[in-house]
Amino acid sequence: MLPSLKNDEKSSEIEMNGILEDTKSSEKANPAIDIWLLLQMGMFGFVALSPWNFVLAELGYLNGKFEHYFGSALPLLYGVAVNITQVFLIWYGNRFSFQPRFVIGCILLSIFPFILGTIAMTIGNDNSIDNTGLGFGLGLVCVYFLGTGYALLESSALGLAALCSPKCIAAIMVGEGASGLLGWPINTLLNLILNASDIQRVSEWRCFIFLIISSLIALIIIPMFRFSTSKHPYMMKVLEIERTRKKGGLASRQTRRPILSIVLDVLPIAFCVWLTMTVTFTVFPSQVVLWKSSDPSNVGFIAQVTYTFQVVDTIGRFLPSVLPNLKTRYLFIYVISRIILIPLFICTAEYSTIAPFNEDWFMHMEMGVLAFTNGTCVTMSMVAGPSRVPDDEAEREVAGYTMSFGIVSGILFGSIFGLLTNIGLGQ
Repeated sequence: MLPSLKNDEKSSEIEMNGILEDTKSSEKANPAIDIWLLLQMGMFGFVALSPWNFVLAELGYLNGKFEHYFGSALPLLYGVAVNITQVFLIWYGNRFSFQPRFVIGCILLSIFPFILGTIAMTIGNDNSIDNTGLGFGLGLVCVYFLGTGYALLESSALGLAALCSPKCIAAIMVGEGASGLLGWPINTLLNLILNASDIQRVSEWRCFIFLIISSLIALIIIPMFRFSTSKHPYMMKVLEIERTRKKGGLASRQTRRPILSIVLDVLPIAFCVWLTMTVTFTVFPSQVVLWKSSDPSNVGFIAQVTYTFQVVDTIGRFLPSVLPNLKTRYLFIYVISRIILIPLFICTAEYSTIAPFNEDWFMHMEMGVLAFTNGTCVTMSMVAGPSRVPDDEAEREVAGYTMSFGIVSGILFGSIFGLLTNIGLGQ
């Protein structure tokens, strides 16, 4: 072979090696979001909302044990706890590192379902301590700390996701919806097993074991984050941004602009998510627990329509991931149109002997509409919110907290309106 050809081949080989090395270094410098990271972000949402969904699955039992409007007071106190925690996180959240907030949230979500199950087994109607007032009070204390744990975990995850990509936010939303899919099947399976074993106090044991499962689920993601999420190349880059951020006391600001300016930028979309949750919690569960099946022997009807909500809500949360987002104007119209569901749900509870409100299929259809619109509105709003602020990590994190606050304040206001509706209608 001629020397010139040999030299050309060597030069080409060197150039090719250089290109490959540049490509590898570029991939390391700019790691991508892959399906594995999205699944882990979905797990954050799944674990954050699982305890609440498990409690909802046992709401009929807990309401009978503790009485005193426990079913209506439950989301109210939960909302108060989440709002107090969220307000603190909006103003001070990005001055604390992610991991302590995350771990504390998981611990609270693992401890208090177990305590609530223990209280329901020992205090209240037909228990060794037959005191519904005491059970009601202690039960609400547990619910309060469940709300605090949810706020710490969910808002921290959304703040972190806001630094990543809208895909990560959507994954958390889908995870929250999917968390409701486990409750009813597990609850039904436990009921069948316990009834077949001839054990005494089936309802008490079912609730206790069911809530222990919820506690165990909350512990799953601590090792997952430590050994997997934090090691992902993309997440390592995001966590490094957080670690290198200038730290200061609570009086020092970590954003270029005042917090209020960031909140005002996000406020229109935060209103969308607030109104979505307000409408949902005005009627669910306060009106839904009053619905009656056309079949008197169907004692599990409330659990069945609740499961319909969980399934369709998950579908609604997933669709924005594969469909284009609505423009702000159309999103407003879509969100506001859901208000019509409030009188519809009230009529179903009040006129349970009149068609079509006495038909099981109609009630499942109502829940499906409520769930689908809830899932799509919440996810589209949550994805759109952080994009309204400049491409700055600290501001995006605050925007994520603000959008999360829209969710939980909507839960609070909806719970208040739901309780007032119960009282006003004498339900």
